[in-house]
Amino acid sequence: MIPDSSSGVVPKPERMVRLIGSRDVLTLTGLSADQLREWTVRRGLIHPDIPALRQGQQAQFGWQTVLLLRLAVVLRSRFRVELQVHRDLLLRSRELLAGRSFPSLWNHRLAIFGFEGCALFGGNEALPTDQDVILLQLNGHLEALSQGFGVSEPIAQLPLFPAIGLRRGEAPADVEGNGVLRSAEGKVA
Repeated sequence: MIPDSSSGVVPKPERMVRLIGSRDVLTLTGLSADQLREWTVRRGLIHPDIPALRQGQQAQFGWQTVLLLRLAVVLRSRFRVELQVHRDLLLRSRELLAGRSFPSLWNHRLAIFGFEGCALFGGNEALPTDQDVILLQLNGHLEALSQGFGVSEPIAQLPLFPAIGLRRGEAPADVEGNGVLRSAEGKVA
């Protein structure tokens, strides 16, 4: 969710999203409390999903916001990018991540073109060869977020059918050998 900076009002989330507090964000990003406050409040580079309403209350952050904070840390520490100058790039990056599901970003990279534009590229997608680009791999960040947000392992696909248990006294079918296959009702197939 992107706050409306002109009115200072943050819209309420339309659907249930797991949010974490500022203390957890510090652990996941490696930022100090002062740096997080500087980036999210004073400079307004990356807004929390739900800002702290009063002193002593923690701001709340969704996974996409924390991912963007982690990417900003990489840009600042590894590439020495001055984030304040490129706040529009951070906004465009946030717009790219908005509405994307967590599993859909696996094996993707955020490509930054000349600090003016950005795009997401899948593992097999070819990058333009006529432009300089900074590539930020997402998998390592997504793995850290999956642990920080309490997802035990990345979900590649949800099961399509519920697991069906066997009735008592019924032995499982031997698929490899010449065993009898049974249908869900226990009838011989």
